[in-house]
Amino acid sequence: MGTQVLKGDLLSGDLNLTEWGKMHVLSDGGLDFDPDSYEDSRYLNSKLNQFQWKEDTCLSPLWSRIIRSEETLIDFLNELDSPVVLKSAFGLAGRNQIVIEKQSQGWKLQQISKKLFSFPIIAEQWVGEERFYDFSTLWDFLEDGPIYLGCTEMIVEKDGTFRGIRMGRGVEESLLPFLEPSLQTIKTVSGLLEVKPTGPAAMDGFLYRTGNGLVSCQPFSEINFRYSMGRILYEIRKRRNLKDEESVLLFLPLANLKKWSEWEWLSKLRNETGREIFFATPPRDEKGKLFQTVGLYFESKKSLDYDASATFQKVMEEWQNLF
Repeated sequence: MGTQVLKGDLLSGDLNLTEWGKMHVLSDGGLDFDPDSYEDSRYLNSKLNQFQWKEDTCLSPLWSRIIRSEETLIDFLNELDSPVVLKSAFGLAGRNQIVIEKQSQGWKLQQISKKLFSFPIIAEQWVGEERFYDFSTLWDFLEDGPIYLGCTEMIVEKDGTFRGIRMGRGVEESLLPFLEPSLQTIKTVSGLLEVKPTGPAAMDGFLYRTGNGLVSCQPFSEINFRYSMGRILYEIRKRRNLKDEESVLLFLPLANLKKWSEWEWLSKLRNETGREIFFATPPRDEKGKLFQTVGLYFESKKSLDYDASATFQKVMEEWQNLF
């Protein structure tokens, strides 16, 4: 868990710096931008580099390719015979991607400069509605390699937007058959890296159904070499000494919300669900203006069953009622 430090505060020399993007170093009691750390972070988190790792070791059951110009992309789409998702080299929470399901959707190319920024980009096979479960495995990279911490279910909307994360005994048990492939994948990737990372990492994957109805696993969709939302939930659970109990961290949009008595709303949820529920991020700034998004955390109690799905449905229902 973080400790707030204001700009200008002196930092103790024995402080252990854990930074999301790893772009700074501690120097003379302050944070200085470090070009070498920045380049290492770009190397590790680049989807272009991660594409190459998959290609070199056949780590992905789905096809993908790098597209380096708009002309090449147009030629590629003219020959399109299956849905694809276009991804930028760097992206966050499913925002920086474009799904093209058929040739008539070529108009979506207008979104490239806004969503994908620039070429080269990645075109990857899109399994669409056959994709039914998104998950993430959490790791700590030490000097001698990665160690496994746990796994989370990712709550993702149909358009690919990340909405939240879920963790607990039920999630771990449901993913048990896929943890060994995830372990072998992260070990293989670790052996390929030109830059040896230390600290948190999260490898996102998903389950999908193939043409014959069998379940297939993509353990390595992308790896985030940084603090992920799943890692944050892991740290909250560690702080609250949770074992089997299930907990959920949701991110709810506030952009179109005109009026909201957030503490009354939260109190109502607590009373009606009997759960521990609290805001994980502040709803408003110091001037009382709503932020664009609020983080909401809830967990099951030991006296209740471990399935938080009913509470999730209740929270989302009450949320929809606000608009």
